[in-house]
Amino acid sequence: MVAAILACAFFVSTGAAGAERVAAKLPGAGDLKADGVAARERHVPILLFFNRAGCVYCERALREYLTPMQGDPAYAGRVLFRQVEIDKPLRLVDFGGRATTHREFAARYKIRLTPTIWFVDGDGTALAEPIVGLPTIDFFGAYIDQRIGDSQALLRP
Repeated sequence: MVAAILACAFFVSTGAAGAERVAAKLPGAGDLKADGVAARERHVPILLFFNRAGCVYCERALREYLTPMQGDPAYAGRVLFRQVEIDKPLRLVDFGGRATTHREFAARYKIRLTPTIWFVDGDGTALAEPIVGLPTIDFFGAYIDQRIGDSQALLRP
């Protein structure tokens, strides 16, 4: 009986963890040309989060930092969040309006390590130094916030 209860607890707890991983996502990059138009109109940068399936550091960055930031109204007027899954052939329209895939787009940006965060303008031009990996976890949120602010300052009219 105790074994059955423990087994149920295990499946419930692992199911909850799996649900948490699914919930930790940003809006997927689908039409970066349209996102670029919106970013230019609002004078905000686009944060491109490059990740791959099974990357525990990517999951942590999403769960603990990026997903909460994206859902925070304080960031709504400061940045557009988009997720690029570098190991998937998901359809994507690039900043120039050309059809491509997440995998090909990431290769163009020479993304090899994940997570990687780029901060770009509406044309896809880098505005700040990318964040590669999950450096100094205690300051990771501050690094992201600072680069968003620096990027936004470059775009003010």
